[in-house]
Amino acid sequence: MARAAVRRPGRTAAFALGIGLLSWAVGDLIYTSQSSAGATNWGPTWADVFWLGFYPFAYVGVVLFMRREVRRVADPSWLDGVVAALGSATLCSAFAFAGLQLQGAGPLDTVTYVAYPIGDLLLFALVVGGATLLSRRKLAPWVVLATAMALNAFGDTFNLFHSALGTPRVDAVFRALAWPAAGLLVCVAVWARPKPRDLLRTQRPAGFALPGVFAVAALGVLIFATFHPITHIALTLAVATMVAVGTRTAISLGRQRAIATERMEQSLTDDLTGLRNRRYLMSVLDAFFDEQSDAPSRTRRLAFLYIDLVGFKAVNDSFGHAAGDELLKQLAPRLGCSLRSGEVLVRLGGGEFGVLLMGEDAGDAGKVAERLLGEIERPFVLEGLRTSVSANIGIASAGDCAGRGEELLHCADMAMYRAKQGNSCFAIYDADLDGEGSPWQLSDELRLAIELGQLELHYQPQLDLKSNQFTSAEALVRWPHPRLGMVPPAKFLPLAQDAGLMPALTSWVLGTGLAQCATWREAGVLQTVSINVSPDDLLAPDFVSKVVEALTVRNLPPDALIVEVTETSIIANLDEAKLVVDDLHTRGVAVSIDDFGAGFTSLAYLSDLAVGELKLDGQFVTGLFSENGRRDRDLIRATIDLGHVMGLRVVAECIEDQATLDLLRQLGCDVGQGYLISRPVPADRLTLGGDVGRAMASQQAG
Repeated sequence: MARAAVRRPGRTAAFALGIGLLSWAVGDLIYTSQSSAGATNWGPTWADVFWLGFYPFAYVGVVLFMRREVRRVADPSWLDGVVAALGSATLCSAFAFAGLQLQGAGPLDTVTYVAYPIGDLLLFALVVGGATLLSRRKLAPWVVLATAMALNAFGDTFNLFHSALGTPRVDAVFRALAWPAAGLLVCVAVWARPKPRDLLRTQRPAGFALPGVFAVAALGVLIFATFHPITHIALTLAVATMVAVGTRTAISLGRQRAIATERMEQSLTDDLTGLRNRRYLMSVLDAFFDEQSDAPSRTRRLAFLYIDLVGFKAVNDSFGHAAGDELLKQLAPRLGCSLRSGEVLVRLGGGEFGVLLMGEDAGDAGKVAERLLGEIERPFVLEGLRTSVSANIGIASAGDCAGRGEELLHCADMAMYRAKQGNSCFAIYDADLDGEGSPWQLSDELRLAIELGQLELHYQPQLDLKSNQFTSAEALVRWPHPRLGMVPPAKFLPLAQDAGLMPALTSWVLGTGLAQCATWREAGVLQTVSINVSPDDLLAPDFVSKVVEALTVRNLPPDALIVEVTETSIIANLDEAKLVVDDLHTRGVAVSIDDFGAGFTSLAYLSDLAVGELKLDGQFVTGLFSENGRRDRDLIRATIDLGHVMGLRVVAECIEDQATLDLLRQLGCDVGQGYLISRPVPADRLTLGGDVGRAMASQQAG
């Protein structure tokens, strides 16, 4: 009763159990009063009324005690509780009613005294069944409650035997110990706190140990009944227990089959779009190629389309990943509706899809690709805004390039990559184009070329437009491939980024470029070298220390190096980039913002960056004499003035004619760079000394 008054959770259950114990206590008082008055009649009295009144309240309290937990229990678990309850009732009834004979008792006496073991039996069965349903963290209070009910049942049973058979010593022991201990344990159970739930651990379902034990016990009672007579109550409960076990087994087998089917379906289905996934695709391809190898004479056609969405990452970055997921959910039914029988759409992951075409070849797949591209390029509505994506598709057919499922996907992926590089919507795998020049092979060869130092640095000198002298040069990496010739940076730099080779490549360029700068300084020519750095390299934790180490090893001052980073990459990572730029500035190394003007928010952040140079985006320089040339001239003039006000050097690249060079001089630009001055060439072909005009003419002729 105190527990019900103090704590709100479980208050009703504690109150019901308290009322039950109070009713039992009143019965004890009446019995004590009658015993003191010398009453010897063992028939039913008012004490029995209050003692039996304990059971209804105890039933209510037990049910409420476990109500919160069992409301989430599935049907099979309920049957586990039924099995445990019936099994425990079978076991108890086999002993509680065995040999029970009430000598000289009338009908009312019999009903009264049999009501005790029956009430205890039902109460104990209820507690045992509940223990099967509850989780382990709530099991401790329940075990205490079950022990209390068991002691109460034993006390009543032996009291009944005393009444029927006359065993005063046993009755005295259980009156002195069993009933008071039972009442105490009920109080302990309602006050005990279950341990807090560990949210990081998966909650395991209740085990089958308890119902299994009592099911075996009920089976033992049935076997025992074949050799020795038992009460009808125990026999009936044992049969009911076996029926419950059979029902539980049948339901479990059905559920197990349903779960196995569901999990197999889930393993082959993409959770987001509901399409088939890569595992399903590989199972179909494996079955197809196994059939082809077993019966080579039965040739079947199969083609595969590898679809990579273009602009999907931008949607994620602009609208968030939830919007990207919504786009995929909208796209899946679009593509599915445009396919015919025998054409299966699968999602490979991210913004990548695949289409499996049974009985079709690469030519048929091209028509399917055109149909799919039309569906993909239709606008999407995300968060009330219209947006669009496109796609590159690679096509490969079985037999032409592959004898296994992995090879077919590999070939389609290489064709897709070629389509992406060639700015075409789709491409069909061609061994001559995609075989030796595949991205994977080029990545491995690039890794080896970096390790062996087989790359080259070409240098494009920069002209001081005021002194008309060469003062610096930009280092540009080149890859002289032994089989493919000179591979352009636009092709191998993305490979280096994807393959994680940029840190090694940047370290090589940094070391080689500074070594060449040291040579020039000793010759008294160029004093500074500019090196391009990717955003990932700039933000690497050890980048500044690498720069300092490279300068120290070659005995160069910090002003011998200019680190060039694109404006858009700085804006995308402004907070992190600002810390690195400030660190380099503190150490005396200048940072140049390359392609300045390409980012529309550049002016808003420029004052916060400790940069030393602005490098105008080439599109403004090449457009000075176009139809919109006046606008570009105004922009360049304003940018040059802004840079000078902030104490920055302004560099113009892509200077390809004399008129552009002269105009930039008039506008006050500090440094010029472009094909008019010099193309990027190896260091040994640069002409840096003497007359600048003759040097420019010599390099243009070269």
